[in-house]
Amino acid sequence: CEFEKQFLDVPQECLILTMKANQKYFPLLDAEGKLTHRFLVVSNITPDDASAVIQGNERVVRPRLADAQFFFNQDRKKTLESRVDGLSKVVYHNKLGSQGDRMTRVCAIAKAIGQQIGGAELADKAVLAARLAKTDLLTDMVGEFPELQGTMGAYYARNDRLSEDIANAISDHYCPRCAGDHLPSNPVGVVVALADKLETLVGMFGIGNLPTGDKDPFALRRHALGVVRMMIEKKLPLQFHEMRAMAWEA
Repeated sequence: CEFEKQFLDVPQECLILTMKANQKYFPLLDAEGKLTHRFLVVSNITPDDASAVIQGNERVVRPRLADAQFFFNQDRKKTLESRVDGLSKVVYHNKLGSQGDRMTRVCAIAKAIGQQIGGAELADKAVLAARLAKTDLLTDMVGEFPELQGTMGAYYARNDRLSEDIANAISDHYCPRCAGDHLPSNPVGVVVALADKLETLVGMFGIGNLPTGDKDPFALRRHALGVVRMMIEKKLPLQFHEMRAMAWEA
């Protein structure tokens, strides 16, 4: 099957997700890993003329892609910076405040870590990235597809003409997302990822939300392992107890 090439102007992560999650289609990529305007469907019938099946599926997928295109175009009308104040209206945890409160704490931790490992320039970039890292939670695209948080923030940061290291840090601050996942690709992303995970660990342990043998709803083990991996693999000149103190003070 095919869809109109104009939809390829939308980030391919959005199109792939809507085709796979909503329609169970198979998007097709080219040799360079870029999405093409073709996709596969599996049918449990064997008609003499497959054109009706093809056209039916093309007709079904078109509104889904149009929705993604609409969300993307609407979101880009507002800058990430203009969404910062809105974080104060998004609840993070009833004992830890709003996403705005959390953003302030992450910024303070990022500034302290950035100054230690890279000086004032790294600290300033890390604070900016941390300030904007959660703003894509307020976008239509992430509202429809929560799996794209961070990914869309990077696209919108580039749309706002922010530097590439800031855009990558917004996406990478969630990394590592799972076992074996890659670490943030640049120092700004490493700092923000550390700050974000440390804030979560200190905050959740501070209010008594501890993981148990079979439950870890806030993924605290994953956050802790991510901190350890970054410290070891990036050879960071930091002590864990010092970072914990930074997070506690924030």
